[in-house]
Amino acid sequence: MKFRSHRRDCQRGNALVFSMLGLVIGGIVLALGIGYYQSSQANAQVQGTISEISAIIGGAQQNYGQYGYNGLTTAIAVGSRVIPDTRADAGGATATNSYSGAITLVDNSAATPSTARLSYANVPAAQCTQLINGAQSLARRVSIGGTDVKPLDGAIDIVKVNTQCTSAANVAIDFVFGRT
Repeated sequence: MKFRSHRRDCQRGNALVFSMLGLVIGGIVLALGIGYYQSSQANAQVQGTISEISAIIGGAQQNYGQYGYNGLTTAIAVGSRVIPDTRADAGGATATNSYSGAITLVDNSAATPSTARLSYANVPAAQCTQLINGAQSLARRVSIGGTDVKPLDGAIDIVKVNTQCTSAANVAIDFVFGRT
């Protein structure tokens, strides 16, 4: 009888060890899954923002490029739906991006003739470089926090992109586009 009792105790001990091992493995798998999910969500947000920037620039070029962007304001861009309805704020004169920052689209002809400037505020440093890499080909000039990382009709300076993207937790990106 002692043998059976001892055997049950060993079985209970083994069951406890295997249960704990299962919980540990399950926790590791769950942690990895959450990490992959968060990474996937961030990548989806970046791709969505790049598509949005592309659509805004394309819409502005189609609707206002022939006029040299003269008089273009964010309110006009929102009202004409160049900036998507989903980004328009109540009142229809301003817009907010997916990072809870302002989207502005204005005439930039005083600085560079026949151009407009699209600005995205509050872009997280962790997504800044990906946005620049994905959208820089649409613009003649790109700046981050007021510093040119792509001078007018020039090439991207990856050192400046890295420096400016990591200069703060959130940054503002400006894309200047229009006629060459």
